[in-house]
Amino acid sequence: MKPSRTKNIISFVAAFCVLFQVQVAFAAGITLPAYTRVFVETTQDLIGKRGQAEPGQSVNAKVWRDVVVNGHVLIAAGAPIIAKVDSVKHRNIAGVKGAMTVGAYETQSVDGQAIQLSGGYHKDGKSRMALSITLGVLFILPIFIPGKAAELPAGTVFDANVDNNWQVEVGASAGTRKINLSYLDSEISAELLYEKFEGQEKPKYFEFQITVPQGSSTDFVIDRINSEEIKPLKLKNISENTEDDEAVVNAQIKIKTLLKKFAKGINTIEIANIEGDERVATKLTIDIEI
Repeated sequence: MKPSRTKNIISFVAAFCVLFQVQVAFAAGITLPAYTRVFVETTQDLIGKRGQAEPGQSVNAKVWRDVVVNGHVLIAAGAPIIAKVDSVKHRNIAGVKGAMTVGAYETQSVDGQAIQLSGGYHKDGKSRMALSITLGVLFILPIFIPGKAAELPAGTVFDANVDNNWQVEVGASAGTRKINLSYLDSEISAELLYEKFEGQEKPKYFEFQITVPQGSSTDFVIDRINSEEIKPLKLKNISENTEDDEAVVNAQIKIKTLLKKFAKGINTIEIANIEGDERVATKLTIDIEI
């Protein structure tokens, strides 16, 4: 065999091996661990009344935010979620409240795999038992005051967990990190300072760090909880400074004030900055056991 031909064959084999290695790298999977948390957002209203919500009924839902592992998005925000009504306890006479449980069962990874989920959300209605009993004693008559049915509005966020370990292929994006700069499009951002709870046996305040463009109003309110409008709750500013042409404000509100309006489990709130008729707001999750 001529030396030049041998050299060409060796070069071809080497190139093929390099190409093969690159393809393997592209096809390498990232492990999505069992028990990874997936936030679920409902996209329809549910009312636990007869004929409106029954066990086994499908619930429209989607992934609320990206599921990221080691810098890779393995389940994208907006991915559909298979969710169902697991159980419904209808309201009853004598003020007995209703209850409803929704379970999350499956979603889809970025490579198209069906990812099994477990977990769900339990929603109680409002009891009118005390009122019913009181009226019954006063009038000594049977009182048929129904309790309120459980209601789950669209936009409710709860968490579920990945059932098993999964290998998710991230394609050509393997080895590259996704940097989320979406906050730059917003005129307001906020975060709950969880570290403020450390060392406090009975904390009294939620403290938030809120960032707005310099010169903007720093009067903030909470005007939506779990996507429902409420009477605005004013935040008390306790510090303010300027960083990179932005105002950074630490503001607080009594925990008891919000707990009155919270549901069990995960809750979402919207902090708004209102100047005139313009409302600028940001939504964040309060992930605290109640």
